[in-house]
Amino acid sequence: MAPEGFGLFRDAYLRARGENPLLPPLTAEHEARLQRRVERAFGHGGVAASRAGRLCGFMIAGPPFAYRGLVAALVPEFGHAVAKEEGVSLYGPLYAALGERLVRNGAHLHLIGHFVAERSTQRSLYDLGFGAVVSETLRDLSDVPRAAVATADTSRLARVENVGPLARWDVFAPLAAEHAAYYRASPLFLSKDDALETARAELEEHRLAGDQLFVSRAHGEPLAYLVAGRCQGVSEGRLLAGTATAQVRSAYAVPAARRRGIGSALLQGAVAWARREGFERLFVEHETANLHGGPFWRRHFVPFLVFSMRYVDRSL
Repeated sequence: MAPEGFGLFRDAYLRARGENPLLPPLTAEHEARLQRRVERAFGHGGVAASRAGRLCGFMIAGPPFAYRGLVAALVPEFGHAVAKEEGVSLYGPLYAALGERLVRNGAHLHLIGHFVAERSTQRSLYDLGFGAVVSETLRDLSDVPRAAVATADTSRLARVENVGPLARWDVFAPLAAEHAAYYRASPLFLSKDDALETARAELEEHRLAGDQLFVSRAHGEPLAYLVAGRCQGVSEGRLLAGTATAQVRSAYAVPAARRRGIGSALLQGAVAWARREGFERLFVEHETANLHGGPFWRRHFVPFLVFSMRYVDRSL
């Protein structure tokens, strides 16, 4: 069924790209990469629907994993599709069959990635009890609007420094650890390792990978930072793997530095770097419940993919 399944997914991808042309074009190379992802998804087994001997819809979850303290299962963005002529009538039956299997196997947190362009799919998932948790977004490499970069009283703070790979990045570890701790607060309620040593190790990993670190300081103290690099498409941005896509891999501003143009100045630094390096677009993933970061990313980026989540009672 995998070749027919890829055909359904390919149609959905092309519809999404018709709405958001920043998605990479389906060159022969990129199409082959996506087809391999769909084929691997079919290797996990799932549920499918057919009409007159032809596949008209499928839904497949990957292996279970730990997430938010529970056993979770993800239907990736390439792990489901229905034929356009079927509308959304199949999503309920497909999820009902798959959900029963997931719960039977101990997975009570169900996630699914779906294109923003497929609005009827999004409505169907909402009716099935799903709610958005993560958004994947893109922007072109045009300059960030000047009005957003700095205001008259904060232009000094909004000066951006690109910290080179030979400099010490570990001095920014306390800021990165504060960033990790930020996710624990309401309404995010997301537990991340905020140990200083973990922050140092992650910054060093970024440095060794050739990522770029942009910082803003006041009196020598870092106020905000942004890490940018090539989108690897491993745990996020999977539809962008192997394309000319740069990614904002991490970003944070202390509370006193927010809404003062500093974040926009850091983003402009990343945009200018990506342009010089020959990238074609810039990608960022963010939690939809991020009250401070979410509006910033939505102002400068266009969403193309959403991950929604549903909790199923563990007593079942």
